[in-house]
Amino acid sequence: ADAVVNIQNVGAGARSAALGNSFVAVADDADAVFANPAGLGQIGSKQLAYTNVSLFFGGIEGDDLGQHVVSYVQPLGSKLGVGLGYERIGSELLSENGAFLALSYKVSKALNLGVTAKYLFWSVGDIPADNGRADPLSNQSAGGVGIDLGVMWKSPFKGAQFGLLLKNLNEPNVAYGSVPGDSDAGKLPMDVHLGVAYQLNPGSMVSVQYVLRDLSGDESDSRLVLGGETKLVEGLMLRAGGSKIFEEDATGDLNAGLGYKWNKLQFDYGYHIPLDLTETNGAHRFSFA
Repeated sequence: ADAVVNIQNVGAGARSAALGNSFVAVADDADAVFANPAGLGQIGSKQLAYTNVSLFFGGIEGDDLGQHVVSYVQPLGSKLGVGLGYERIGSELLSENGAFLALSYKVSKALNLGVTAKYLFWSVGDIPADNGRADPLSNQSAGGVGIDLGVMWKSPFKGAQFGLLLKNLNEPNVAYGSVPGDSDAGKLPMDVHLGVAYQLNPGSMVSVQYVLRDLSGDESDSRLVLGGETKLVEGLMLRAGGSKIFEEDATGDLNAGLGYKWNKLQFDYGYHIPLDLTETNGAHRFSFA
């Protein structure tokens, strides 16, 4: 389970990634499918988005490690919103995948609730035998169904809204039966994402998010994430963000990016680098919506 890097940890679109993934209280585009399903209630028109990520890592020579994300959202009348998403992260040898179905319901003008059902699964290709011994993961695959719950609340303070995500509420097991003698292998912990976003003016926004991972486990950790964006000129946005991880020997990461909107088209770029893994040269994320 410690090796599972599902999409809500590494980010989806370039905009949310450039904000440091401080997006639970923003969630106003197709990334809401992954970040906070309650955010679908803010979206007033159909949206289709695709993201491609280049994960450069010098330690995996000749591999094609990368990530692909696609999502679609659509309002259903004045109260309901629906979103579909799919992501794949991995290489030719192995991959982690997720299929998402998100729904939102507008309780009032200020309050939206959301739920996401997702199927998280992984697969491993052919691993050559080592000294005649077959690798137990060669040509294996498994998965599990997870549930996320989200809340979005527009506060009485103008420009401020709060977001909450309970991720992996049912603690799904994505490797059940794959490890003999350990029925809990692959069990994903429940995480809590709590944030506030504040619209400083029509062209600038800041977002702060607190993440507590493994809420009910013995190895929980927490992090504080900060992000912001501002309009440089008409249609062009500048973004930056980062996080501080509160655990021993952990630092955090830095993020930055640009966004350009032309007519109904949106182009975004995001760069992310972990401060304790600078030799990876970071990840470049490109989105088109």
